[in-house]
Amino acid sequence: MYLDEVAALIRAHIPPNRLPEGNADELLRIYAVLLRAKGKNIAQSDVHDAWAAWMVDRDANHESLVPYAKLPEHVKEEDRVFVEAIRAASDDTADAGGSRARFFKILFPSGLPSGEEPTRQMLDLYKIMVQSSEGLVSRRQGVNTFFLTMNGVLLTASGLIVQSAGQIRLGALGIAVLTIAGALLCGAWRSLITSFGQLNRGKFQVINEMERHFAAAIYAAEWEALGRGEDPKIYRSFTSREIWVPNSLLVLHILTAIAAILVAAGYVVINTTSLGV
Repeated sequence: MYLDEVAALIRAHIPPNRLPEGNADELLRIYAVLLRAKGKNIAQSDVHDAWAAWMVDRDANHESLVPYAKLPEHVKEEDRVFVEAIRAASDDTADAGGSRARFFKILFPSGLPSGEEPTRQMLDLYKIMVQSSEGLVSRRQGVNTFFLTMNGVLLTASGLIVQSAGQIRLGALGIAVLTIAGALLCGAWRSLITSFGQLNRGKFQVINEMERHFAAAIYAAEWEALGRGEDPKIYRSFTSREIWVPNSLLVLHILTAIAAILVAAGYVVINTTSLGV
């Protein structure tokens, strides 16, 4: 049901210890109706009225079943977390045409887990996702080592050609071939680093969403402490640093290839005497 989808978004923003005991699905559906009717304009009195409509069938003598204006201040304050949750869910449904709502539905196709066994399963999946992110770091290091080694081999081969080439133009042609290959390797290396960064961001989007339903959200708190990556003085991503190496080598290969092609084509003449050839 469409209201259940909205209710699940609202639940995601409510700390588990603040939800009423027992089955709160009906109350969250009423909150979902409030969201659709008022959106971010919802007030704490609206939330109280919705709660009163839900509570009256459960405990008609509850001491808080009075108009909102007659509630003690500390009781009024308890409604704030639900107002903020409804407003946050309103932002979720509005963002990018409801993209976050679709993301939530894909992540929790059967709704939020309730009960000991489904919660344990979600925790196991969370651990797998964290391990997957850590494994991605190892794969990135392996890829970086491979491409650095290949570039070292190409540069070494170019140096050997320069030392042993009997004909300058023929040697320059060989260097041009090697440097073009190096440029292609650096382009692939750069693309892989970017893909690793994008993949890791996707993994942490899933991790952070799952953490909303735990007692503590350590990765989300760490990201917040790092300024959400918006201030490079506080934090700069590994991707932005790693990509300097292939970019620098790519420029070096391109400049070397251009110079070698010019020499091979005869547009630039090298004094072989000065090279000791």
